[in-house]
Amino acid sequence: MRKIHEMLSSLKQNLLFVLHNASLIDYLAYGFVVLCFVLMLFVGILCALKWWWQIGFLVIFVSFFCVFLAFHFVNLELNRRIRNVEISPLHTKQLEFSNTLLVDFNLTNRSKKELKICKTELNFHTISKNELKNRLNFLNPFLTKTMVLKEPFLVGESKEVKAVVENFLFVDYNISTKVECF
Repeated sequence: MRKIHEMLSSLKQNLLFVLHNASLIDYLAYGFVVLCFVLMLFVGILCALKWWWQIGFLVIFVSFFCVFLAFHFVNLELNRRIRNVEISPLHTKQLEFSNTLLVDFNLTNRSKKELKICKTELNFHTISKNELKNRLNFLNPFLTKTMVLKEPFLVGESKEVKAVVENFLFVDYNISTKVECF
């Protein structure tokens, strides 16, 4: 139950971060997705009431599935085309006497405009020999560290990011990164 609460809290924080920092192109892209969803929903309801109810419910079901996929891919495309940020390889160092992990990496602004704020998430996952379990572990990290850079980030500029993770005493783990800039 606690894990679900943490996941919903993280989703809420991510959504509020995007809504607070989004620009006009973001609102237009997400608005188009919502408009397409409403149109597909209307077609599904119309089809369910007038012709075959099975096809109508199938269209409604597919529209709910597609809206989540569309939001995900619109966000990826906006980040790739407008807010492109490159992450250097991560360098980690486990301190011997304090159970502390130091993570060091560089962010480089590859977009064509200045970025005002960047949020970086480091997700720590356990390693398994089973490939399916590795994929599930990727979706469910055992630890997440979030850093927010609020300084302007000029075109072509690189910034060094250092993270300190306290009480970290794991041997086999992977780290995945997620960067969202506006």
